[in-house]
Amino acid sequence: MKANIDRFIRRKMAASVLLLLPLIAACAQNGNNGGQQAAIDPPPADIESAMLQEISGTADNASVSQDQLTVYLMDRNGYLAPMTLGVNLTGESTGEVAKEALAWMTSDNKLKDQLPEGFSAILPTGLTAESINVDESAGLMNIDFAGPMPGMIAADERHLLEAIVWTMTELPGINKVKLSVGGQPLRSLPSSRMPVYDILTRAIGINVEKAKGVDINRSMAVTLYFSSQSEAGEGYFVPVTRVIDRTPDRARAALEQLIKGPSDTATLKPVFKTAMTIEQLSLLADTVNVSLKDEELKAKADVPAETMEALVLTLSEATGAPQVRVVMNGDDSFLDSEDRPYDQPVLRPSAVNALEQ
Repeated sequence: MKANIDRFIRRKMAASVLLLLPLIAACAQNGNNGGQQAAIDPPPADIESAMLQEISGTADNASVSQDQLTVYLMDRNGYLAPMTLGVNLTGESTGEVAKEALAWMTSDNKLKDQLPEGFSAILPTGLTAESINVDESAGLMNIDFAGPMPGMIAADERHLLEAIVWTMTELPGINKVKLSVGGQPLRSLPSSRMPVYDILTRAIGINVEKAKGVDINRSMAVTLYFSSQSEAGEGYFVPVTRVIDRTPDRARAALEQLIKGPSDTATLKPVFKTAMTIEQLSLLADTVNVSLKDEELKAKADVPAETMEALVLTLSEATGAPQVRVVMNGDDSFLDSEDRPYDQPVLRPSAVNALEQ
């Protein structure tokens, strides 16, 4: 998302410069201030040439419009992460877009060089969707794969299931997935023998880990968004489903775990850099309201954008609410490090991790 916004801003800036060039020249030739020559001189020829070349290049790029498609790929550390790709979609219906998403998630030498550096497709070569049917009223996507399923390492099969379900439920209106092979319901995965439920939702989790000392019979799962870094040095979010002791307030438990930070500190980074406490958290209609206190945060200081994005992703995932309103140290008039305001509820981003391809 940020990359697309940056390209849009560069085009706008270049266009603004183009409009300014004749004005600057006119001021230099005709501008007077009390009978004296204007102080603004024409731009040097080399600078003007560079400006025009930049404008020419951005004008060409501006005519190429790409769609955004979020798929779940494997990073170099073995974690699944959502990646928002800039692609040229040929399909229009939800089922057609789903088929294209599966293609980007399937190992293919023709596509692998178009994925962000350090990320790979999780679906094995030969896994092909025979048919995809969408029940819009039920929010259900039925995917029938051509049989038999290709063999996979048992440890990778759960990731395959997670990637399919989480990718499909990124599509508008889809919250459930049903899988079959050769027209027969998929009851278990071939190598690991892991059972597959008839209807799959995000409740299966992703990158699942279990907190220490948790009784699985008295547990629940929360999905947290931590930070990682690509080989190219770009930051991105990794969702981690942590199994914790059961509590009636899922949203508060999720935020507490997010503040606690990742278990795998070697490859994942905490998004809260300072000690943070939750003063109040509630769900009202379609908005999560949260009030936080940070003793180390100076008055009117910028809050890290990464912190706020991870907070919004985690709380919207825990509650299903589309937006979050945040108060920091009793104040909602703060800005994050990218100058975004929080005096109004913030929507969950529609595109996550738009890395360079």
